[in-house]
Amino acid sequence: MKWLGKKMRVRKAADWYKLSRKHFQDNYGGGLLATIYKDSPLAALKDYMPREKWIPWMFVRTPQSYWRNPKNRQQYMTWLGKQLGFKALDDWYGLTQQHFRDHGGNGLLANYYRNSPVDAVREFKPNRAWDEWKFHATPQGFWQKKANRKRYMEWLGKQLKVKKVEDWYKVTRQDFYDNDGAVFLKYFKDSSPQGALKEYLPKYQWKPWLFTRVPNGFWKSPKNRKAYVAWLGKTLSYRKAADWYNLTRDDVKQSGGGALLSMYYNNSILSMLKEGGPKHKWDRSRFNASSGSRSKSTWKSLIRGRRKG
Repeated sequence: MKWLGKKMRVRKAADWYKLSRKHFQDNYGGGLLATIYKDSPLAALKDYMPREKWIPWMFVRTPQSYWRNPKNRQQYMTWLGKQLGFKALDDWYGLTQQHFRDHGGNGLLANYYRNSPVDAVREFKPNRAWDEWKFHATPQGFWQKKANRKRYMEWLGKQLKVKKVEDWYKVTRQDFYDNDGAVFLKYFKDSSPQGALKEYLPKYQWKPWLFTRVPNGFWKSPKNRKAYVAWLGKTLSYRKAADWYNLTRDDVKQSGGGALLSMYYNNSILSMLKEGGPKHKWDRSRFNASSGSRSKSTWKSLIRGRRKG
């Protein structure tokens, strides 16, 4: 071993970590390694330098079956945390596959944790309830399970301080992006928050126009445009056709129909009613004479009472 060290130009103990079976085989020590040390360079070094605290995963290859022992896996994770400067439990959310590759744990990650740092952390700290979406990557197939999607939405509601169902209307794509939900949102068509909420609370009668943005292409459907006008009439308690003369453009904008009015009706309430309102012989001049809009607070109270209708 002393002679081999000179051949390998070993200057300090750490230089021995590059030792492999090939070094023995290429330097007349294949028989020694096989018969005395069971083909383990680590065993040879423990015999040669017994006082040195060798770190098995720092070698080119760890000893055969080394990672099968849970104690060895725990020792590695403890060491890795120190190498990465992890002090608080939440620091482990920053763990990545690259950390394992850079610190001798690639075989461990691939063979025992399905290349998932999340699984490694779960085994290492089993008493902590980990939020998988906070890691750089969730385990493979994680979002395909409906239970996991529900868990995320429950957690997101707490993060956004949602107190009642109607509070969800304020949620945006950015809220998901800011709360580790970008990949989760891709599970739904057009990365739509509305799609996520429809799955999460399927019994609630969602009104797409009350969100900050309607789904892509929503207003293209005549059925959707008519549904909005019908809802608007109920919300404003319009009972006869003449009541619609009181409607203003600001009313439509504050109730989530601003884009509809401008894109499909050229900001004309009359055009909107001709398509989606009650059948009536409308007097254009009476729309021109309609009064100002309601206050935002009035609108909020009106909508709050009609969202489930």
